[in-house]
Amino acid sequence: MRFAALSPATALRRLPISLRLGAAFAVLFFVVLALLTDLAYWGLGRSLRSEIDRSLVIAINTLGDRRGLTEIDDRQLGGVESREFDTQVMTSDGRVLSASDEDMGHEPLLNSEQVATVMRERSLFADVLDDDGEAHRSLAVPLDADGTEILLAIADLESVQEAQAGLMRLAVLLSPLAALLAGAAGWLVAREGLRPIARMTADAKRISARDPFPRLAVPPSRDEVAQLGNTLNELLDRIEEGRRREREFTADASHELRTPLAVLRAELELARVHAPDAEFVRALDSALEESDRLGQLIEDLLLLARTDARQVTAQALVDVADVVDPLLPGFRTLAQKRGVTLRKKGDGDAVVRADARALGRAVANLLDNAVRHAAEGGTVTLEITQRPGGTAITVTDDGPGVPREDRDRMTQRFTQLDRTAATTGGAGLGLAIVASVTAAHHGHLNIADADSGQGLAVTIDLPAPTAALTGAPERPS
Repeated sequence: MRFAALSPATALRRLPISLRLGAAFAVLFFVVLALLTDLAYWGLGRSLRSEIDRSLVIAINTLGDRRGLTEIDDRQLGGVESREFDTQVMTSDGRVLSASDEDMGHEPLLNSEQVATVMRERSLFADVLDDDGEAHRSLAVPLDADGTEILLAIADLESVQEAQAGLMRLAVLLSPLAALLAGAAGWLVAREGLRPIARMTADAKRISARDPFPRLAVPPSRDEVAQLGNTLNELLDRIEEGRRREREFTADASHELRTPLAVLRAELELARVHAPDAEFVRALDSALEESDRLGQLIEDLLLLARTDARQVTAQALVDVADVVDPLLPGFRTLAQKRGVTLRKKGDGDAVVRADARALGRAVANLLDNAVRHAAEGGTVTLEITQRPGGTAITVTDDGPGVPREDRDRMTQRFTQLDRTAATTGGAGLGLAIVASVTAAHHGHLNIADADSGQGLAVTIDLPAPTAALTGAPERPS
């Protein structure tokens, strides 16, 4: 299997915000530290050169007009004991007359432009190189009024270079550690700052499709995080209010449609009695069938409205057999018409806490789906299983099944997944009702492949009667 390589920008965006902020803080701190180190490097060099320049001035003032010196002792330095100096005396035309060090006795240290500057300005600070290529700091002054001879006091720059190199070594050693510590500090600060968002995220994950929605925990501060939490809570308020109005409209509309639908059905039945011919009877039978479907849809909407309003409760002790057994004759007849065999397996004395009417409707929806989607000549099995944590009601068919990626959509309202080439004519509420009723009973709905590998197995897991009272759903063991 090949995986597409992620670009650095994409990979970085997938990291947690706290980690990205920590990394950004570390990089920024490292850049600032590098700039400060560069500034300190330049400032240190300038400061040390200024000290050398002051010492050179003192040395020149001490030396005066003396010539031909081979070394400068402490007396000749006028008490400047912290430095050693060399000298060179040269002419304005570039000849070396004398030098205190043999490395400076062969070539003049100043070029013609620098000599002209000394003659014009009467002094010149300059960086010069000796015969070995080592850098020195020099102060040049004319020895006489006509400027034919120039005296240079020369100081070694090695101390400056060593100090700057030491600073760089220290920066190279400490900068990565300092940047790492700064990044860790930034990560900790960012994580602490994002902790309220993490709590709100956890609260949001616990919000289910059922009302009322819990609200997010908003920090007591007045910062942007608190504003985000308040805004999301206001959004949840609006969503809950919209759901409440939708639920009331559905319930009211369903109740209002019951009466005219009953009148319509009565009129159709009356018309069928007085139908003039067989074709008219067939047309009225079709109209009666559609009115039955419409009535069933209204009942479905009413049941969904009841579950949304928490009017379906698991309070009464119900024998599962008393709920399931009355359904079997009708569905066996329907299965026989489709060439399908309906079988029942399992315990007949399982007891749960349930709304018997709602639970019966949920099981009926499972049986209806299974019979409609079972293979021709196939089998639908209704199995009741008692477990330590409760009771499982499983309906299995041997139809085409449903891909795993589509199973979450099966419980959405008005969603139809065509498992066959033909249209089944459902409204897309069957499994939505099963899921709502199961949740109202604190149970768990599981959709899986049939054990045979062919078809679908849908299981309603209901908690034991004692667990149902606590409102805690029991997961299958």
